[in-house]
Order: sequence, then C-alpha cells, then structure tokens
Amino acid sequence: MTDTVMASADAPDWLLLTLGLLGGLALFLIGMSLLTDSLKALAGHRMERLLRTLAGNRVTGALTGAVTTAVLQSSSVTTVLTVGFVAAELLVLTQAAAIIIGANLGTTVTAQIIALEISGLSLFLLAIGAVLWLFTSRGTLQQSGRGIAGLGMVFLGLQVMGEAMSPLASYPPVLDILQSAGNPFLALLVGAALTALIQSSSATTGIVITMAATGLVDLPTAIAIVLGANIGTCVTALLAAIGKGREALRTAMIHVLVNVLGALAWVILLPVLTTLVEALSGDTSPVATAREVANAHTIFNVVNTVVFLLLLTPLIALTRFLIRPQRDTDVEPTKTFLDPDVVTTATLGLTSARKELHHLAESVRDFFAASFVAAIGPLPRSDIDIEKEKNSLLERQRRVVRYLSEVSHATHDTEQANELLDLLSATDELGHVTDYVSSGVRRAARRRQRTGASMPHAPQLTDLSRLVGDELLTAYSSVDAADGAAEATGPLESLEQSLRQQLMRRSDVDSYVVESDLLTLLARVHTSAMRVQGKLTVDDMP
Repeated sequence: MTDTVMASADAPDWLLLTLGLLGGLALFLIGMSLLTDSLKALAGHRMERLLRTLAGNRVTGALTGAVTTAVLQSSSVTTVLTVGFVAAELLVLTQAAAIIIGANLGTTVTAQIIALEISGLSLFLLAIGAVLWLFTSRGTLQQSGRGIAGLGMVFLGLQVMGEAMSPLASYPPVLDILQSAGNPFLALLVGAALTALIQSSSATTGIVITMAATGLVDLPTAIAIVLGANIGTCVTALLAAIGKGREALRTAMIHVLVNVLGALAWVILLPVLTTLVEALSGDTSPVATAREVANAHTIFNVVNTVVFLLLLTPLIALTRFLIRPQRDTDVEPTKTFLDPDVVTTATLGLTSARKELHHLAESVRDFFAASFVAAIGPLPRSDIDIEKEKNSLLERQRRVVRYLSEVSHATHDTEQANELLDLLSATDELGHVTDYVSSGVRRAARRRQRTGASMPHAPQLTDLSRLVGDELLTAYSSVDAADGAAEATGPLESLEQSLRQQLMRRSDVDSYVVESDLLTLLARVHTSAMRVQGKLTVDDMP
C-alpha cells in the first residue's frame, strides 16, 4: 500500500507535462518562424544573390552555404533556395553540392546558441522585440524587432520545455524507457523521425539539449538523436525537388547522401566522439552535457564538411549514377517554369517567371508564324483552330500574371518591385500580340475568301513576318539576341516602308486591303517587341 502511494506521488502530472511540452515546442517553432522570416526580409534577397555569386568553387560554395544557413537560421531554407537555383539553371550541380555540404556547418551556430545558459533573457528579448515591432514605423526596425521577439520566444520555449520535462528526470518508468532506447541506431531513427515530423532540425536539437541538461538522456544517446536530425532534414530537400527536373533531384539526392552517410559514419564512431567532447569539457554534470551535445554537433558537421568537399567529385558521380537522365519519351510535352515552391522567394520567383515568359514568347512566335503563313497561302487556318490556340496562349499568359501577383508579396526592395512591374508589362504585351494575330489573321483570311483577292506581295510579307517574329522572340531572350534585334530594326523598317509604297501603287482594291491589314498586323507586333526591349534590362533577361 505504501509503495503504491509513493509511486503515485512520484508520478508527474501528465496533463501539465504534455501541455508544457507542446506549448514550449509551439513557442520554439513560432519563434524560429518569426526569426527566419525577419532575417529573410532583412537579408534574404542578399543571401540569394550571395548564393549565385560566391558559389564559384567548392570552398567558397561551402562557405556560402554555411553563412546563408547561419544568417537565415535554417538549413532547409538554404537547401530549398539551392534546389530552386539548380532548377532555374542558375547553378550547376557541383556548385549546388558545395553549398549544401556547407549548409550543415551553418546549423552549428544554432546549436551553440541553444546550449548557452541565457534562457533568463527570453522575456527581456520579447519585450525589446515587441516594442520595436509594434511601435516603430520604419520597416528595418520593425523586422529587427520581429526577429528579436522571435529569438526571445525560442529561448522561452526551451525554458518551458525544460521545466515541463524536469519531473521525468526522477520518474523510474521513464528512465527505464530511455535506458532501453540507448541503442544509437534507434536513437538515430528517433531524431530523423522527429525532425521529419516537425520540419526543423533546430527544434530537435533544442529538445535534445534541454533533455540532456535535465539529465533525461545520456550524452551518447543525445548525440545519436542529433545525428538523426540531420537525416530528417532530407525530407524538405526531396519535397523541394519534386517536379523540378533531374538536376534538381540530384541536388536533393546529394543532400540525402551527405546527411545519411555522414550520420551513419559518426554513429559507428560514437564512442570516439563521446570521449572527445567529454575530454574537451572536463565536466560530467548535466549542464555540461548540454554543452557537449552542441560541441559534438559542431565537430561532426565540421569534419563532414571537409571530408565531403574532398570527395565532391565521386559524390557527384554517385549521384548521377543513382539518378540517370530521362529518356526523351519521359519528358513532359507541356513544360512550365512556374515553380509554386519558390513563389515566396522573390529572386527565385522572378527567375521562374522570366524563364516561363520566354517559353511563352516562343509559343506566341510560333502561333504568329504559322497563322501568318497560312493567311497569305492557299490554305488558311480555320477559325476554330486559331481560337483554340489563342485561348490556350491567353490562359498561359494569365497564369504568369497570377504567379507574378503572388511573387509580389515576397518583394522587399525597389529593385525587385520594378523588375516585377517590367515583367508584368512584358507579359501583357504577349497577350496583346496574341489578340493582334488572332483578329488580324482571321480578318485577312475572311476578306480573301470573300473577294478572291490575290497576294502579289506574299514573298515580301513572308520575309517581313520572319523578321518581326525573330524580333519578338529576341525581346524575351538573351542580351546578345536583343543586341542583334536592335541592329535588325533598320532593315525591317526599310522593308516595311518599301512594301507600303508598292501597295499604294496597286489598283486592285481587295488585294490592297488584305495586304495592308497584314502589314498593319506586322507593325503592331513590331511595336510590341520594341516596347518589351525598352522594358527588359540586361539583368531581366532569362
């Protein structure tokens, strides 16, 4: 009877413990979200540019990944950005691999901060952050306050979780379970599953460090769980690569290989790593264990970064072997560059829109060329075919507009906002060109059928249409093509003026009206191309 009462007295209040644990975790995750979002707003687009400009070789690429992760406080954000850049063909696989290898190094900053005994500053940070966030009007101060408040919530969440779990440190059944789960491979799976579930290795690391500080887990188990957290982040990379092509999938696979192989190697070497961090600290208290977990996290990520950078070439070869090129029959006929996963990142979103705009311009040019040739030839296209293709192109154009509208919510500076407006204007021009072609070709074809008008200047009109079609496409293409288009403007205008003079000397009214209408159509498409060339700058080109 007495033993039963004592056991009951020692049992924690499970409801309060659960609420404290879940509430603390919620505070931690919300705080991390606020901190990450504010850092992205303050430096996100600079980090995106840094990824592209400094990823020149494997060393600078790894440092870029580490710095980006340390600043943005999320290896998942760095990974998603990198996968997106590969999908957008802004980075090659070797550069992306170096960045991803370095990203794990950046997470060590988070672990070291969490291990610091500064939870008492949580309310102070919340107060300072709230004042800046809620009572200032400058955007930079507001975002800074938001980040400071988020950091305060991170520390407060860790404090709440630690207090909630502290009764478990003396509860025998829980201690028995933890001791039975001391198998390092089982602890590895626990860390991977928890991270995949809550989508934050920092949260897993924070929970483990808190448990270690309260004596709930021993050092080897805590290290193994943190190693598993590295594996759990692979889920985010794989999700980000879905539908992005083989190179993006290979980028995600490199992330998987680095984290899985690295974690398995260190689990095998776990006794060596445990002895090393214990020797460095010289203390066996639970408080020291929390610091030792953070140090172990730093050691294995630093060593992994160096090793995998040295093995980068065979690593990429293995990745290409595992994910082989698609056969031509596997390529989807309706390719789109609009990536919904990067719409909240301005640089990637704008890049996706530019590439889709160029892709759409190719389709509009093809529609223009086929319809125009049919209008002056013996077999004009049917109104049904023209209307069907026009509607399809206009729907694609509207999708680009909707996508840019979503990207607009992620723009954080005047440069990005101006770029987005230029892309919207260029997208509108494609809609106008599609309407011009549809109405102009059908009008000319109907008049020809009704009057039997001949086309004496068909060869000249054909030559002019080719020049205009090429000019339209180069307006949405590379800088070199745009320069070429500017040189071609002179002959194009000269040919147009010569053709108009010839039309004026003709006595066949029906032929004159048909050919004049088609010449007006060409002039409208030419004007649209010129407007787009005036809008898109060197940096805006796909």
